[in-house]
Amino acid sequence: MLARGIAVVLAVSLTGALGVGGALGQPKSEPVQPRSKDQQKSMDQQKSMEMNADKRVEGTIKSVDGSTITLEDGTRLAIPSSVMVSRAQLKPGAMIVAEYQERGGQKVATSVQIKG
Repeated sequence: MLARGIAVVLAVSLTGALGVGGALGQPKSEPVQPRSKDQQKSMDQQKSMEMNADKRVEGTIKSVDGSTITLEDGTRLAIPSSVMVSRAQLKPGAMIVAEYQERGGQKVATSVQIKG
């Protein structure tokens, strides 16, 4: 009888020590805090930067009009003077890879590479 009592006490203590005691062993979850204006502004800025991240296009130049090129698929890219590319190589038939950003509804190249 004594051995049985010791076994019960031992089992109860091990259950508590191992955290198997129902709600006692479960972590508490913190309530969701509302975002501050600064946190929301930071998140909005991050979304804006992601939306304005460079996109990539590949294609063959169909035509060149000043600092704007049109690819065979109809994509028009403005090439600002800050983009380092040989203007002599920007001609119809040339294959390019370009990265660009959308600015005011216009695709503005941030880098252009001539392929082959």
